[in-house]
Amino acid sequence: MTPIHKTTEVPLTCQEAFDLFLADMDVWWPKDSNATLGPDAKIIVEPCKNGDIKEVGPDGTINLWGRIIGWEPGHYMSFAWFPDTDEEHATVVSVSFHPTKNGTRLELTHGGFDVLGDTADAVSTSYLLGWDLVLGTYCYAVSKTVVFA
Repeated sequence: MTPIHKTTEVPLTCQEAFDLFLADMDVWWPKDSNATLGPDAKIIVEPCKNGDIKEVGPDGTINLWGRIIGWEPGHYMSFAWFPDTDEEHATVVSVSFHPTKNGTRLELTHGGFDVLGDTADAVSTSYLLGWDLVLGTYCYAVSKTVVFA
């Protein structure tokens, strides 16, 4: 199955774009539609290799969404991604940050759907649009952090 590829450009340095994407995920993630514990949940990322990506509900319930498997601060991260399943059925998301004339190009690749068996096509299709929403809210957060002269 072909991986999903998404690209966007933001007017931040690679390090700033990386930090916002990962460390401030709770600020910009579209929790109204893309959180298993609802819009009041907190998204916590342990920013290191083998760090967890988890959602914590208002009642303290924890859903483990993923685990960071590749880590090069300011440049690249990848994570095993399993927000609606167990780690055994994780797909892989890779995000890289490349300097451009006007900021940073973020490239996201999501693959490994074959591990999901019969549901692979449906899950892949949902992420095809899902990542558009997620990256759209990320870009909106960038617009709120950048002061244009």
